[in-house]
Amino acid sequence: MSSAIQATPLMTRLNLEWSHTLVDREHEFGALGVRVCGELFDEVRAIRGSAQDRALYELLALTRDGDKTAERLLVQVLLPVAQRMAHRVRALSEFDRVDRVGLAIGKAWEMIHLFTEKKMHLREKVFSNLTMGLVGLLAPAKTKNDELIGDRTSPVSDEVLEAVTGVWQEPAPALEVLALRLFAWARRAGVLTGDEIALLARVAIEEERQTDIAVELGVTVDCVNARVARARRKLKAAFVATG
Repeated sequence: MSSAIQATPLMTRLNLEWSHTLVDREHEFGALGVRVCGELFDEVRAIRGSAQDRALYELLALTRDGDKTAERLLVQVLLPVAQRMAHRVRALSEFDRVDRVGLAIGKAWEMIHLFTEKKMHLREKVFSNLTMGLVGLLAPAKTKNDELIGDRTSPVSDEVLEAVTGVWQEPAPALEVLALRLFAWARRAGVLTGDEIALLARVAIEEERQTDIAVELGVTVDCVNARVARARRKLKAAFVATG
């Protein structure tokens, strides 16, 4: 089943990388101090207003200066937004589900760099501006006049943001974070192999159909279902055993 890792969609690969190698890593985040990546990620997601603006702006400033860990944390913050937009932006309708999400993630990464290059004068509603910028990258091409206006406008209001892309924090992303933490624990504890975690992530987080996974791996749907069920039983038994 080694091909499961190679064929895993971009979002799942990034989530697995985060849970396996980054979530517990300590890093010097400039004015934010030495922080554990996972803890800072949770904080950025939970705080609002000027506190969130300051944290995101500092991460963007670090990214501009070449800090790859700060950049990767920003990408992780934008993953749920990219996933939602992938299924809402009409311009992506010609792509299949996995390709849409992968393209949206690529554009989220691009938006981070565009912000560091052209929009560092916007210190308020940083998340709103990142999100609205992502909408602009995913939607049909803008005119030169639209681009000029976009570079000079003041921050977007939360009301506009929510009307276009939905409220920032939703129950689904929170469940995704819990799943990633559980997978990270399972890997560290030796409960599941990397291949088993990759398969569970594709089903539980990416919500891929078992039929599609079976075709990709060259096995039957029953085989995929059996592997998923076996991995879930192992995970549940180990979790219950911890009390």
